[in-house]
Amino acid sequence: MKRHLALLLTLLLLASVLLTACGENNPATTSSEGEGSEMTDETPKPVEKAKNYWSDVCKDESAGLSSASDVYGLKIYENGAEAEDAAASDSNDVRLLLASENATRFVNYAEGYALTLPGNAVEADLSLGGLRSVLKGEGWQVTLTYENQNPYGKQQDGSISKDGFDLYMEEWFERQLINTNYLTANKIIRTRPLSEVVIGNFTVKEYCMQINLAAKMDYQRYNLAVIRPTNTYNYFYFLLFKTENNLLDEFDAMLTSFCEIEKKGKPTGTIKSYHLKENPAWNAETKAYFQKLVNQTNVGFGPFPEGHDGEYADWLFSEEGIGKPDVYMTYQHMGWGSADADFSDSFVRAAKYAGGDGFNGKPIFNLTYQFTYSNNGLGGYTPVFDILRTKKDDYFRSLAKAIKNYGHPVLFRLNNEMNTDWTDYCGMMTLMDPDNFVNSWRRMYDIFTEEGVDNCIWIFNPISTSCPYSNWGDAMCYMPGEDYVQMLGLTNYQMNNGTTNAAPPSFKAMYTETASKMLPWFDEYPWIIGEFACGAGSLGYYDWGKNAYVRTVQGRNAALQTAWVRGMIDCFDNNQKDGYDFCKRIKVAIWFSANDYAIIDAGGSEYECINYLKLDEGVSETIALLRDFMKK
Repeated sequence: MKRHLALLLTLLLLASVLLTACGENNPATTSSEGEGSEMTDETPKPVEKAKNYWSDVCKDESAGLSSASDVYGLKIYENGAEAEDAAASDSNDVRLLLASENATRFVNYAEGYALTLPGNAVEADLSLGGLRSVLKGEGWQVTLTYENQNPYGKQQDGSISKDGFDLYMEEWFERQLINTNYLTANKIIRTRPLSEVVIGNFTVKEYCMQINLAAKMDYQRYNLAVIRPTNTYNYFYFLLFKTENNLLDEFDAMLTSFCEIEKKGKPTGTIKSYHLKENPAWNAETKAYFQKLVNQTNVGFGPFPEGHDGEYADWLFSEEGIGKPDVYMTYQHMGWGSADADFSDSFVRAAKYAGGDGFNGKPIFNLTYQFTYSNNGLGGYTPVFDILRTKKDDYFRSLAKAIKNYGHPVLFRLNNEMNTDWTDYCGMMTLMDPDNFVNSWRRMYDIFTEEGVDNCIWIFNPISTSCPYSNWGDAMCYMPGEDYVQMLGLTNYQMNNGTTNAAPPSFKAMYTETASKMLPWFDEYPWIIGEFACGAGSLGYYDWGKNAYVRTVQGRNAALQTAWVRGMIDCFDNNQKDGYDFCKRIKVAIWFSANDYAIIDAGGSEYECINYLKLDEGVSETIALLRDFMKK
């Protein structure tokens, strides 16, 4: 018996020695002082380098960060990219992630703030660091922006009044967030009552919500906060905390930890320009057309005809109008009311007015497709959330098959002017989160790929000036990515609806400014002016002083319109010459040949013209100019 017991003790001792030896050599049980390493040992070691970066702004005792010796993970970012070392200065952008055993302090010197995030395994995406900081942990994502572009309520000393701040919030931030019809239509519920609270030195507005039926989405809970120094209205910080599960306590702790610090440097990111990637799935005809498009030096021209087709379109595309266009564009909404749209008419029009492949002398088909069921009436419902819930997959598959069956190249302009406040897929309609726009775009693109669509050229078309004026809603925050876009679209109008005879800003001036905003990002891409026009002076214009429409003479500015178009043609004819650099990348231009209408008289019921953009007999001199241009 004793011999057996001794043998058992010997075996146990040997097993203990072996397990200890394995533990000493097992990477999973050792720790490292390297930056960003996860501390998995029971006795983690502080990061020695943290002493070089520690200051009072890094301290958060409630998160276990009292000194540099509490830092067990350190990540350093310089100008958006992770770096070994960096020193904050006026000439660079330095941001830090300092992890304790259970939390992470984010220090953003360039934008002047710091706060604590849950967990010690936080990743930063600063690719658009000039606009926003994106931070990710297990089951959550935070997006932070600094906002100071409010045009309302400016006083003589340059500050913003409280009334100006409240107007900005009402017009461009809260319009849908506090709209119960919007929440109900999109199956979004509040997880907390709306509140405005004072936390330390800051006044904080909170909007906490949950997207129901969102099992297919990465994040279902949205917690938004507008953080501004109390009694200051010049600027604010916008925090968007979206999570898989209920993390309201973590949200509260994050807000409590927020503080302002001395600013050093200028915000920047790693993306300086996007790189053009042709779709490898394109068929030979589409690839050949795209290569022709990229290399051509002339500008293809075409109008969108009011009413899409019929008698007016037949006239416009005749010799009496402007003749056969290079590109035929039509619109297609996703649906109307509660019904999905029948898109077959779009392809009937394509067969009638288009059918081009770039070489057969017929117009190319340009389809502008929009995620709206209300003609962008902001009626409450946006299809974006149902797209992300995968409820529209079958509909997208049907559309994909129709495009593939059309056979010829299609310029597919999806959800134009998303960086605005007047489309059903804009940020204000999608919980102030451009990621929802991006993910819905990618959802549709992936379905087209699965269905074998090989003739679709995807166009990303923001408007020239983002509205709301903001960093969170900047056009680049909506960019779906290099793998999802092959062409850049531009939009800029000259309504020319003034009451004087002064010439409006020229095409060259307008599009030089527009191009300057896009050149750093899309230098490699072919460009299309997705829609534009210069008006001829409408029947009524809005007098902001009177807050009412004023009647006047329609067509009064037709001569100014003709001069504007003459300048446009000059730009297109000379687009390869010095002084016309803005125009070199423009390959196609689409005139929006349709008027805007509104009820002019108080109490009236008849819609009348408020922007006269249509090419018809009323602007015969402009028509003649464009006809000659098309013949050339």
